[in-house]
Parts: sequence; C-alpha cells; structure tokens
Amino acid sequence: MIEGIYYEQKAMETGTMGTRQTSTETHALHYWLKENGNGEVDVYYLKPDSTPTAIVVETVTKEGFEKRFKDCSTHACEFRKKTAEEKKDEATEKKIQLGEKHLAKKEFNAATFEFGQALKVDNQNLNAHFGKGKAHIALGETDKAKEHFSEMAHNKELYTEEHKHIFNELGITLRHNGMFEEAVSNYKKALDIDTNDEVIYFNMARAYKEWGKSSEALANIQKAIKLNPGFTEALDYLKTFQ
Repeated sequence: MIEGIYYEQKAMETGTMGTRQTSTETHALHYWLKENGNGEVDVYYLKPDSTPTAIVVETVTKEGFEKRFKDCSTHACEFRKKTAEEKKDEATEKKIQLGEKHLAKKEFNAATFEFGQALKVDNQNLNAHFGKGKAHIALGETDKAKEHFSEMAHNKELYTEEHKHIFNELGITLRHNGMFEEAVSNYKKALDIDTNDEVIYFNMARAYKEWGKSSEALANIQKAIKLNPGFTEALDYLKTFQ
C-alpha cells in the first residue's frame, strides 16, 4: 500500500495574469499520498506537523504516481521523522564540533567537556575519543589521554579506510608530544588498514628516529621511497642518515 510523505520536483510560477512566468529552478513539493480503494492514489496537502489534511488535491493513477512522485526518504526531507540512530549521530556531531572549536581556541578544559558529552551519546565514536585525548595531552594529562587512545585501538570496527587518517594524525600528535612508542603503535594501526601508504611509513620513520631507534627509522624511510621513488620529503630525510 502506498501511504506516506512523497514529493515531486516542480517548476514554480511567479507573477499574475499576463506577467506570469515559470521559473527555471525546480522545488521539491511535499504531499501525503495514500492509495485508495479504486486502485488510484489520493494526494493530500500536508500540515506543518507532517500529518495530512482532509483536502485531496488530486487523484492520480498508479502510473502517474510512479512518474511524478518520489519517496521522501530519497532526499534530505524536512518532513521525514529522523530515526533514533540519526538523532544520536546528530547530537554526537554537534558536541564534537563544539569540542573542536574549543581545541582551536586552546580552551582545553571546555574541549574535554564537549568531547565527553559526545561520548556519553556514542561511546564508540573515534573522533570524540581522539579529540578528548588531544585535549588531555594539551593539559598534560597523558594517562587520561592514553585511556581514550586505548579505547580507539581496541575497537576493531574502526579499522576501515575512512579512519586511516585518524590513526595517522594521532601518531603525529603523539610524536609531537614525545610519546614515541604510542605514536608508532598508531602508525602501525594505520598501516593495518593500508599497507601501501608511503606517508605513514615516512611519519613512522620520523617517530622511530626521534625515539632513538635509527635502524627501524631507516627501514621505514626506505619503504616510503620504494613505494614512491619521487617522494621528495622522504628522499631529503634519508640524507640525514648518512
């Protein structure tokens, strides 16, 4: 049965009488559609609360319905009720954005609060753990930071291509703060996702060298160059081993 909110793209008309014009732009017009007992579809106006009025605008055939109307779920519809999961994602993202703004302003206590609020909504959110960890590092609270980085490391669902850059960026943050063992560990997690990323090998080489492990650093810079013989930064860095 056809029943629910649907929309059609329609060019809008402006002006009156002799000055009437049709716009070149189309707009999504929303209606409540319901299949009636005659095998046709009644089109109703919508109320502001997304429920149908009692007014039937028109009745269309099934063929006309299929040609003109699309289900509201196929686009970002202002009338479609969001799922609980969508609401959770939105709430988490808002808190993360606030946390990032506080980080940028070096308001680290406020940042830890906002990232913490995001984690109350979604304790598995990688960006929230990463942000809170960075804020704790900035505050000199390395043990608390490690707790969040550990949460990230143990969530196997995060080992996907879209998260590779997070582990790489985390490695950079840790290296800058002298946490070389943790930095290397996160570069390795990034390489578990993509074994052919020369930039990660380059970054890991830098962490190893600053850690005092020159042989490991050299092996990784050579891997980076093997993957990309034209990698200028890696070639320049290789000269520091001579």
